Amino acid sequence: MVVLAVVLLAARPARRAATLVRQPPVIGEIALGLVVVPVLTTAAGPGLVETALPSGVTGHLHTIGLAGLALYLTGVGHSARPRRGELSPRSYGRLLAGSLLPGLIAGALVSVWVVWRDAAGERGTAPTAALVLLLAAAFAVTAVPVLARILTDRGIADTTEGRLSLLVAVSIDALTWLILTCALAAAAGSGRQVVRSVAVIAVGAAVAVALRRLLGRKAAGRLCARWPAAAAATLGAVAIAAALATERAGLTAIFGAVLVGLAVPRDGEQGPRTEAVRSVERCGLLLVPAFFVTVGFRTATDGPDGFSWATLALVLLLATVAKLGGGYAGARAARLPTGTALRFGVLMNTRGLTEIAVLQAGLSAGILSSGLFLAMLLMALVTTAATGPLLSFADHRFPATGALPRSASEELSHDKA
Repeated sequence: MVVLAVVLLAARPARRAATLVRQPPVIGEIALGLVVVPVLTTAAGPGLVETALPSGVTGHLHTIGLAGLALYLTGVGHSARPRRGELSPRSYGRLLAGSLLPGLIAGALVSVWVVWRDAAGERGTAPTAALVLLLAAAFAVTAVPVLARILTDRGIADTTEGRLSLLVAVSIDALTWLILTCALAAAAGSGRQVVRSVAVIAVGAAVAVALRRLLGRKAAGRLCARWPAAAAATLGAVAIAAALATERAGLTAIFGAVLVGLAVPRDGEQGPRTEAVRSVERCGLLLVPAFFVTVGFRTATDGPDGFSWATLALVLLLATVAKLGGGYAGARAARLPTGTALRFGVLMNTRGLTEIAVLQAGLSAGILSSGLFLAMLLMALVTTAATGPLLSFADHRFPATGALPRSASEELSHDKA
């Protein structure tokens, strides 16, 4: 508890420092975790790190942070649904394709580059198929936790690009985690986990639909209005349980938490269900810095071997073109305005912690070498740090109008017909 208090207190100046350099505050939290371990090791040796941050303590901190993340993402998932008439299913498919497919292709191209170069120590010990799948997932992913924090910090969570980017990111996250599972299965020579992950996604979606119907009844609304504290506590417990269940099943905890948020019906700005979700989200915001900082702790302990500047340059180029360019192209194909499409592409290029989790899984399975891991990690940090400045540029170049063009509404009417 003492270390938790120190982490939460230290996160405040880190967020302010990030704001001073025009970065999202969450970048400061991640950076804090990334620099603490190297600084302590350099200043006083590894003994101090083991004494101040033993594995048991950081493990408990990560669990607390994960619980906070689940509570926070429940509120995020509740507000992520597009408004009625905002976008058609066909247009949503174009958004998803533009944000996902170029990233998968970019990952495959980098894997071809690594295999073709055959540089000493650059690739891991796993089969080539595992490397292709791992890099495809790593390039396609968009970090839901960091994206959600950026949307909240910039006050654009309730805009068209904010809602759509988060909804698409959740879909991509589920798909890329399934691809990651296939990569780990290829590395281990077993496909049982793949079947299990598909079953978890299907069952989770079915449970969310059933829960939404149950909570949509008038009796549920009356109970929430009569006992708001109990309703918020129950919702928080369900969100944490769903997050832990999906994580232990081999998927990401994000999937379970967002599903719970999507399952809660909207009942207006002051409705009892919405108030319960907001209470849960506020509690999550208090604890979620522990998640970002402890992920930084774990990441900072790995060292490079087989690092290549040429590979880093290629990774940065393809990652930016695939996600920013692909997201923009998908949004324009969905007939969103130029400014909205540009902001959507920038938000899709946010990788952050989900990317780091994918990379750590690949490193642990022997799919990535430490040098290739470092190149991918730097790409994740650079693309995430570029989100704030690029959003500011997009806002300056294309001021937000807050409305969809007439063509998008016409397409929705055509699809309904």
